[in-house]
Amino acid sequence: MGPVGRLFLSMVAFWSSCMALALSCLGQAAEPLQSHVFEKPQMGVPFRLVIRTEQGPDFAEAAASQTWSRIEALNQAFSNYQTDTELSLLGQGSGRGLWVAVSPDLWDLMIRSQRLAYLSDGAFDLTMGPLTALWRKSRREQSMPDAEELARARAKSGWQHLLMMPEAHSVCLTQSGMRLDPGGIAKGYALDAGIEVLKGMGVQHALLSGGGDMMSLGGRSLSEPWQIRLASLVEDEDVNETEDLIPLQDMAMATSGDLFQFVEIDGKRYSHILNPSTGMGLTTRSLVTVVASDATTADAVATTLSVLGPIEGRKWVKRHDPDLKVRFLWMNNEDQVQGYDTFLD
Repeated sequence: MGPVGRLFLSMVAFWSSCMALALSCLGQAAEPLQSHVFEKPQMGVPFRLVIRTEQGPDFAEAAASQTWSRIEALNQAFSNYQTDTELSLLGQGSGRGLWVAVSPDLWDLMIRSQRLAYLSDGAFDLTMGPLTALWRKSRREQSMPDAEELARARAKSGWQHLLMMPEAHSVCLTQSGMRLDPGGIAKGYALDAGIEVLKGMGVQHALLSGGGDMMSLGGRSLSEPWQIRLASLVEDEDVNETEDLIPLQDMAMATSGDLFQFVEIDGKRYSHILNPSTGMGLTTRSLVTVVASDATTADAVATTLSVLGPIEGRKWVKRHDPDLKVRFLWMNNEDQVQGYDTFLD
């Protein structure tokens, strides 16, 4: 065979190998994403993690394990149910004028809580621990809190009584018996932290949810967002299969309301969400959904808007964070559902 023939065969071999490599890469790119679902109780509520990846179950299980470990560590810092957590130990030194250095996570959570308390004129309040404990007792006993006990609990609460020293990451709880309750923000914070773990492990598509809040990492795939169904204020309300779905991609959604957590006393319904200005459980049935760029914001703002109510809440969003997407449903005096949303604005 002459030089030209050998050159021709070499070129054929070269392009054949290139084509084989291209087909191989194409096959790898076309490998379908597999869903891996993990569930675990965290922070007193069910958490659920969906990871979509082509890397197999071992990779997904390792990512889930690291995520749960991070959230468990946060619970050990934030829980006000356990007596040995960082938050509980901090409360045990309240009213003594002590400045206590706190962990970076607790500091971050407290800074964000205090900022929202300031912006909402106290509608969001991290210091509601005494009132929360009193209403937990009322739910167990199915009875109203004693008026004197309520007054004492209110005196131990108030976001202005939580002092912070930025240069030392130290805080002081000035009132004796003061206790912190991060229930309106901690789950959102945990979701954000969990998503950061997943990012660090190379996960590109995940949905992490817990206690009515969720945070998405990417979409369900590169071309498809996660589709999330909005909750209804009335459990048996007709659901519109398309209008009640919203897309989430690298966004968070939080829902706050009394759909599941409430107590009825003497025929009156009281939400687990308390109004800091009165110390009472909310009595207007409502359901607030907030979509934001992070779960901490979505969680805390949903709680804040529940306290402010639909009219003042809408004004607050326009004034302080008009980019938020909000759906607010409430029951009027005629037991009719009213509402508005800004998802299409």
